[in-house]
Order: sequence, then structure tokens, then C-alpha cells
Amino acid sequence: MIASILASTSSGGIGNKRTLPWPKHDSDMAWFKKHTTNNIVVMGRNTWDDPLMPKPLPNRINLVATSRRINEATIVGTINGDVNQKLKDLQAQYTNKNIFVIGGKQLYESTINSIERVYLTRMQGNYWADTRIDLDRYLSCFRIYSVRPGPGCTFEIWDRKFF
Repeated sequence: MIASILASTSSGGIGNKRTLPWPKHDSDMAWFKKHTTNNIVVMGRNTWDDPLMPKPLPNRINLVATSRRINEATIVGTINGDVNQKLKDLQAQYTNKNIFVIGGKQLYESTINSIERVYLTRMQGNYWADTRIDLDRYLSCFRIYSVRPGPGCTFEIWDRKFF
């Protein structure tokens, strides 16, 4: 399965100054870890460069969608070119793993046609965000599958209407 996983403010805020707009949120981090561990995470260069993100994310295959070289001493792969085709190739290669697009905005928007499921954490509270995603538009091809309240947030799973 190819999925996206993201957290957002009520107004679609997903980032501020190259990191998350809210302070560390243990429940959201546990949700993210539960779904992505032992799977594949694909992220854009800015997400990779987030100063608060461990590099690489442990117990996952980490791939960065970028045309630039990554010089860090960590073990990580890069993908470039047609990212949607690369996601499908990864799905064919790793039939026992799920692939998660984990950000940022440009990658979420450019891969929407390949996404089968969206894992969305809606954060409660007001947080300033300089990076937003139009959630209504992003979720327009999906239907709600489940909603679970959490502390200070709501966890939602959306499935594609017609895939």
C-alpha cells in the first residue's frame, strides 16, 4: 500500500520554519511510529533537513526525493525523476512493506494520485504555520474510514474513493 501520513492544524498548517508548528506531541509521534516502523518512508529534502528529525528514522527504509546529493554519513537512499513511478516500483519490489509519504507539502501534492490511504492527525489548538496544505482539496478523492480521538488531537484514516 502507498499511503501518506501527516499532521495538520485545523487550517491546514503542516510546517513552520522547516519543522512542525507545534511542540513535540507524544501521541502523534506514537501514531506515526506505529504505522511507519518496519516500512518505507519517502520524504522531500526539506523534511529530511528538519533539525528535529532523527536521521535516518530508525527501523525504516528511508528515501529522500531529491535531485541533490545527500552528504550525511547516515544510510539513506534517494529517488528522483518520476516520483509516482518510483513509488509504484517500490511497491512492486517490497510487497511485504507499506510505503509512507511523510512530507513535505510539495511531495504530498505531487504524489496524491498514487496515494491509496491517508493517515491524518488533526492537531487541536492554534499554531502559527508558514506551510499549509489545502486539506479539503487533498482529501477530496478519499472517504473517511476511521476517526479516533486522542489527547489534543484526532487520528483519522481516509481511503481512496476509487482507486
